[in-house]
Amino acid sequence: MSIKVFMTDVDDCLFAWNDAFMDWASVHYPEYDPVGDASAQWNIWEKFSNINRDQAEAMLKHFNTSARQAFMPPKRDAVEYVNKLISEGWRFIAITSVSDDPDVWKLRKMCLDTMFPGGCIELHCLALHQAKKDTLIKWQGKDYYWIEDKLKNAVVGHELGFKTLIIDHPYNQDAPEGITRVHDWKQIYSILTQLKN
Repeated sequence: MSIKVFMTDVDDCLFAWNDAFMDWASVHYPEYDPVGDASAQWNIWEKFSNINRDQAEAMLKHFNTSARQAFMPPKRDAVEYVNKLISEGWRFIAITSVSDDPDVWKLRKMCLDTMFPGGCIELHCLALHQAKKDTLIKWQGKDYYWIEDKLKNAVVGHELGFKTLIIDHPYNQDAPEGITRVHDWKQIYSILTQLKN
């Protein structure tokens, strides 16, 4: 069986990062009040009604370097369809701007290997907020799909020539022409395997 490769972001693509973060924040930072549409907000300080940017950044760093990174929940139907892709010969390169702490890499790899056994052939954990262009450019010229939820990173992948899919969220609307919007991994599976929905 020949190996086929796709590239993907991790948070809110493979892992339900926002759900895990909000649950964790309710335990570790109960003094912060989440807004009603917290999941629709990209910026951490906009997810809570009584937090400033410095507090939000400290909380984000605390979460992204916590042991929770080894026990993240899957995003939507990722487990079913990513493992289906793996069983059909697909492997993935994961690129995430979670933290460049080596221990976070180990926690993330553990979680990915548990959730998607045999699927992750490379994991790149970049510094928090680090742009992905310098990492993505390593595979420029490859006929790879690039799956993202952050609009800026999706655009970069598209500009580098990858077949870019953006997982739909309220915070990533207005993607330029040429980027395909998807809602779940069932749809991604259909695109990657060229099957009809």
